Amino acid sequence: MNMKTALSFLMLLVLSSFLVGCGVRAPIQPRADPYLPSQVHMDQERLRKDTAVGTPQVARDEISQNLVVTVPIRSAINKTLYVDYYVTFVDANGVPVAPKLGPMTKVLLPNTPDRITVTSTTPRAVDFQVDVRYAR
Repeated sequence: MNMKTALSFLMLLVLSSFLVGCGVRAPIQPRADPYLPSQVHMDQERLRKDTAVGTPQVARDEISQNLVVTVPIRSAINKTLYVDYYVTFVDANGVPVAPKLGPMTKVLLPNTPDRITVTSTTPRAVDFQVDVRYAR
């Protein structure tokens, strides 16, 4: 092998090893959420312990066909609680059908059953999410 051929071979070897080292990497995939979303969320553990929430009741308004959601809730302690809540209504694909409603404030008397009732603004709503936090 002459010097020119050896130099060309060496350059080809260096170039090919450089290209192999710069291979395409797979994109970093997001981590799956291990928790399934529920319909009612509390923003603090303390609020979860201070309240008792029943099973949400869902119905359709007979005239408008809008979704009507009632969430039984009470203060589970011997204190009056002031909470804010936000409601998001979603369609069959989980896409919000309107902007989030709220904050709406609710006063929960000590150990007294109460409820949060909200009606969607469109009959396209098939599910909902209520987010509850201490009033600010």
